Amino acid sequence: MRQRYDNAAKFVTLGYPKPFAEHILEYPNLIVLEELATEQITLKTHHTDSTLKVRFQDEVAILHNEIQTHDSREPMQFRFAGYNGFLIRQHQLNVYCSVLYLHPRAGVSDPGFYAYQKHGCEYRHQYRVVRLIEIEGQSILEMQEPGLLPLTPLMKPPSEMSAVRWLEKCVEATAVSSVGSEDVKLLLAALGIFGSLIYDKQLIEERLPEGIMQESPFFQEYVQQAEARGLERGLERGLERGRRTGTIDSILTLLSDQFQPEAVQALKPRLETIEDLERLKELLRAAHRAQSLEAFTQDIQRS
Repeated sequence: MRQRYDNAAKFVTLGYPKPFAEHILEYPNLIVLEELATEQITLKTHHTDSTLKVRFQDEVAILHNEIQTHDSREPMQFRFAGYNGFLIRQHQLNVYCSVLYLHPRAGVSDPGFYAYQKHGCEYRHQYRVVRLIEIEGQSILEMQEPGLLPLTPLMKPPSEMSAVRWLEKCVEATAVSSVGSEDVKLLLAALGIFGSLIYDKQLIEERLPEGIMQESPFFQEYVQQAEARGLERGLERGLERGRRTGTIDSILTLLSDQFQPEAVQALKPRLETIEDLERLKELLRAAHRAQSLEAFTQDIQRS
């Protein structure tokens, strides 16, 4: 059960890192430079959910986010104290941490900081506590950002709207999302997973397009090994597409900060033909240090 939520969370946070960071965590005007390895070697028992190297207007920094379905068994403030120290030492950059609670009752008692002052020593680490139920879901639906739509059933519905009608609206908005049909299926499957935290499974099944729950390995309660491998392949394809889109957006944003935006946008169709994510990451690094748009265009043509 936990694995299903973890996979759905990865699809959102890693497949669509920029809209997730900007609109859910509310970090403004950032450019995702790199998705960092999530295994923390000195903390052998845990893999972080999302660790990104980003550029704000005034600094390059690390964003670290944890996703919690329910309250953490280990107090969150102690976990973050460990993560923060490790990441500062590893990258020697400022680290900004957040925890996102999915279930409406989760995170209520999270203090959002760990601090002490005694014996001439002082320490304080503050992190963001974000609870989906406190986010106005209607604004996210109107934004129509595909990667955020699966989270909307857990957000705050409009006043006087029933929970069932809110679920229906979330499904309807996701079903017409401006992505390919296969990606829509993945988004709907992820929506069903998150929604199952608070809605009855049959209620969800009745409102999703016919066959989604049967077709999607996300919803297999007991997955055979072969099916599990299929899930990983499907999830990875979805993540890969999201990462490519996010990297291209970051390249265009970086270039638009330096050169004429209309000329920069003309490069988008060529960038979208590049299937190799590693090559796009190379171009992202090149965009960061580009001396002219002509030189960068020549770099693209070598792809």
